[in-house]
Amino acid sequence: MKLALLQTFLWCSFSVVVNVSFVLYRRLTYRLVGKVHVLMELWKSKVVLVHFLLLMCLMRIFYQSGPLTQLEPQKTLLDMGVPPAADRLVVFLLEGLRADTLFSDNCSGAVYIRDLILRQGLVGISKTSIPTLTRSAEVALFAGFNPMPSILPTSNFDTIFNRTLASDKGVVLRFSHLSDFRRRLTKRACLEKLWYANRLVMLVNLAEVGGASPLDIGFQVKLHNAQRNIRDAYELIEATFNDSKTAYLYTSAHGLTHFGSHGGGSDEEREAPFLLWGAGVKHMTENITSDFVLNNGVSMQLHKLDQIQLAPLMSALIGLPPPVNNLANLPQGYMKVSREYARKSVHLNALQLLNQAKAIIRLHERGVFHKWLPKGEDLDLQQIAYYQNQMDHLLHMGWRSKALETSTLAIKVAQKSLKFYHGYYHIPLVVTTVLALLGWQFYLLVKLSQNVMPPHYMRRGYLTWCTICLASLGLLLGEMVFLQWAPFMTVICLVVPFGIWCMTLAALPQNGGWIFEPLKHLRWIVAPAALIIASIYCNCPLSLAYILCVGFYNRRGWVHPSPKFLAWLALVVLLGGFLWSQRGMQILMTTNYRVVLQAISMLVVIVRPCVLNENHKWKVWIINGGILIVAAIGIFLKEMGKPVPIYLFAANWAYLIYAFASVTCSSRTTPQYRLELIRFNLLTLHVLLSDSYVSLFAQGLIIEYQMGLEVHEESKEADENVKIRTSSKQLQMCYRFAVSILLYFYASLFGTGHWVGGFTYLANSARLFLPDSSSGLMPLLVLIHLLIPTIVIMASVMALSSFGRQHIRTIFSSLMLICNAVVLFFVVFVPHNAYWPMAHPSVVQALLAQLTVILILACESIVTLFFRGLNMNKCSDWRQEADEFESSCPPMTSTTV
Repeated sequence: MKLALLQTFLWCSFSVVVNVSFVLYRRLTYRLVGKVHVLMELWKSKVVLVHFLLLMCLMRIFYQSGPLTQLEPQKTLLDMGVPPAADRLVVFLLEGLRADTLFSDNCSGAVYIRDLILRQGLVGISKTSIPTLTRSAEVALFAGFNPMPSILPTSNFDTIFNRTLASDKGVVLRFSHLSDFRRRLTKRACLEKLWYANRLVMLVNLAEVGGASPLDIGFQVKLHNAQRNIRDAYELIEATFNDSKTAYLYTSAHGLTHFGSHGGGSDEEREAPFLLWGAGVKHMTENITSDFVLNNGVSMQLHKLDQIQLAPLMSALIGLPPPVNNLANLPQGYMKVSREYARKSVHLNALQLLNQAKAIIRLHERGVFHKWLPKGEDLDLQQIAYYQNQMDHLLHMGWRSKALETSTLAIKVAQKSLKFYHGYYHIPLVVTTVLALLGWQFYLLVKLSQNVMPPHYMRRGYLTWCTICLASLGLLLGEMVFLQWAPFMTVICLVVPFGIWCMTLAALPQNGGWIFEPLKHLRWIVAPAALIIASIYCNCPLSLAYILCVGFYNRRGWVHPSPKFLAWLALVVLLGGFLWSQRGMQILMTTNYRVVLQAISMLVVIVRPCVLNENHKWKVWIINGGILIVAAIGIFLKEMGKPVPIYLFAANWAYLIYAFASVTCSSRTTPQYRLELIRFNLLTLHVLLSDSYVSLFAQGLIIEYQMGLEVHEESKEADENVKIRTSSKQLQMCYRFAVSILLYFYASLFGTGHWVGGFTYLANSARLFLPDSSSGLMPLLVLIHLLIPTIVIMASVMALSSFGRQHIRTIFSSLMLICNAVVLFFVVFVPHNAYWPMAHPSVVQALLAQLTVILILACESIVTLFFRGLNMNKCSDWRQEADEFESSCPPMTSTTV
């Protein structure tokens, strides 16, 4: 009872702190910043907050994981009277080696260890989870579960390394390069320590192999060298210990697309090969998945596992229990050991999974309302105790076959129970997320519909019976779930729709036809959302939509086509065809074209301002031209396989800072000059972050956008700069702007290698800034590379279109309505728990659709900073809303605070 009262007090305190903080922030910001700017800042803060909460809901739906509790580890096999099959485990972990690269062409990817595979090893494919990242793969391989993606790394879980160090005279060594491995292994002091170790685990990371397309000769050369170094390391270990007590695993963290990117959910990225050989490993098994035949006619067994299943398999080989948070079952028939050894390994796996199930069931039964809530039908605490006692009894009585059957059954039942409790709140989370999305959609529709309502309409406000009752229900539900010991993230996600609907009801007018007015927007929302969904699964709709939309925008140019119109049309067809032909993109990532296209990109980025008669100062030309020369030197060194000096990295980082800072600090104050400087600097930076055709496509897309605006002006069409008198026409124009921004955003993503169908990133984005692609700064560089085309497009809208500047808030509301409709599709129509314990492959598309708003809003904020201090003709309706805001806020007095 005391615990329940404490939880109630904490939950109420949290609610009060959040509400008071928001009120104080709103009032202080209003006083410090001013009426017009505070509206924009509060609006952006509200959008970011709501979309981050929706993002949290999506993550919780797709990643159904339980709490990482500190459990008691099981006994080792040696404690159970069985010596381990291997004293040492060596893991060679590559980054970016996919299955078909290794197994194609007579196993050319494993030429130096092919004889080991033919004589004593197992080969197979491990299925990774999503997103396909190195950090996630390391957790899956050595902890046995698929983690939820996190910005901050977490280490509060058990791994094979922990179990090794906890054992008697256990040693763990981790190497980032094979050269470091050889150096340490040849030192006498290190060798003496290893000789006396009872259990040794060595992890050798080979991250330098990735960073290029698998079709590229450079990648194949690096892979060839890595295979040779692995063979040398294997022979060194065998010669050093000479006891045939070492097991080896050679695998990849994830695969790569043909473009050298990863992070998405395609089979190329998710299927990672593994080769297992050495002590305790069986060469031929009975539970094979399929066969493949080498060119010399030799047939090999091909096994398929989930990546997390390698964790209990590696643990069993060196006589350890699985990590306490492991969710995988031990694959049987892979170890060349005695029957007793195999039975006890399965027994430890069953005990470990039952221990997890026991912990999560106990946590559930500690809740206040557990007696009235559903329970797992397959397993309870009494059944867990029965399984544990029954397995021990059968082993003690010597009924080994029956003991193995009972352990196997216990594993299946425990996994089923864990799935039930990990996804215990799945249906409520889906319902509340759908309600939150619908509430946010309706709020945006109401705000947009206010443009066609009387100018001095009255809002209902927050102090109504509906909002008070809804807020009370939300707090009550949050308190009940909190008292049930649900994770705090789950509690927040279940409460989110109540807050959003309170905000929506408060924004409704007191009278008027507000019910049917928002429904008129569906015609502008459904079609673009359907197009985005279709583009996710096929690149053809995006290409067709791009050509048709920009062609319709300049439709008057078809009547009397000018030379500029024909040049623009040719560029549109070229870019559209490029978006259509994915195979053509793959070819351009090979060595024969990469360097040439990169050189052309550098030439175009420096020639384009000259052709377009842009007016830049001489120091701008010197700095941008100089950094291109530095980049060319760095690329040459990379292509030759030589290290890039640190001062070249420093020069590129200095230019990255200069590219953004020089725009805001520019002495010229005309919007046109700022736009020209933005294009020149950011496109130059984009070249530094790109490879092959990538920057060339981005430059072509931006040139097409600029030429399209000029053609539109020449056609004498009444464009968006002409005053539009009716509110419905203004709203229609805002939707046109929103669709245009989304179209160019997704076209830039797809054309520069960040695929809409499964967001991935190119490792070569960091080749001129970081020594390897595994650095923690890699996500920052990828994000900058991703956003540069959209920043330039948004800058063009702000500089060249007064309508776009004045109605940016309405445009973003229209954009959010379209993106939220896409997210709603993935929440409602996707079976999220079908792949447990892995995430559903569509998680990448759903998160990308949700993040689109935040990313484009970030671009708009950067553009606003770029144009700071210029006279950009502020929107008049913002001032009107500022007056309304001022009248709704009480005076800022000491009593009020």
